[in-house]
Amino acid sequence: MPKEAKNWKEMRSERQLKQQRSQGGFQRQKANEDNLKPRKFPMQRIVIGVALIVLIVTAYGIWQYNETQKIPTINGATGNLSPAGSAPDFSIKDINGTQFSLSQFSGRVIGIHFMAVGCHGQINPINEYELSELSGACNNLCGTDKVTFITVAVATCENSELDLLRSNYSVTWTLGNDYDDGAIEIVNAYVPYEIGDGAVVLIDKSFNIAKVFSLGISGSKLTSEISALLA
Repeated sequence: MPKEAKNWKEMRSERQLKQQRSQGGFQRQKANEDNLKPRKFPMQRIVIGVALIVLIVTAYGIWQYNETQKIPTINGATGNLSPAGSAPDFSIKDINGTQFSLSQFSGRVIGIHFMAVGCHGQINPINEYELSELSGACNNLCGTDKVTFITVAVATCENSELDLLRSNYSVTWTLGNDYDDGAIEIVNAYVPYEIGDGAVVLIDKSFNIAKVFSLGISGSKLTSEISALLA
């Protein structure tokens, strides 16, 4: 029997169904092609990302550099003590390369000045003052076999320019670096006396610690104290 002819509504429904199927297939194919394509990031985002990375790396580099340039810390005393007992002996090499020990100056009055030095020779104001005062006192007391001054620097950088410091502040006494061997044994030995940056320790003729001036001392006061110990 011949098929019954489709009416206009059925034909239109079939055409719509075919179109929907065709469109659905096209969309699935396009989605698959899009997934296979490499993703492209907008150039603006790439530039911003690179700039942020460069900024972070630069900021870290500046922070790290500034940290390495800081002046080292020598304890942090707040007052003067009345110490007693034999002075801790130590060995140090001055910036001319001469090795000596503290005990070889036994029988003299010894003044030990502790000074922290940053990279490129930075020092705290307390040491700018103390070096000037020591220079004046040394003019009056040095040059004999009765008094010896020693500045023990703590310079952890290779470019601390101790030679330049010696020249700028007219240091005519012994200047050496406690960190020359990569450790700070001298400072650690005197930590029990609460020394701070700029401290001056006086040792009498019997090699006993006589006084500790943890916050520095004027040249005139130092001369007076040493004269009393010599008497």
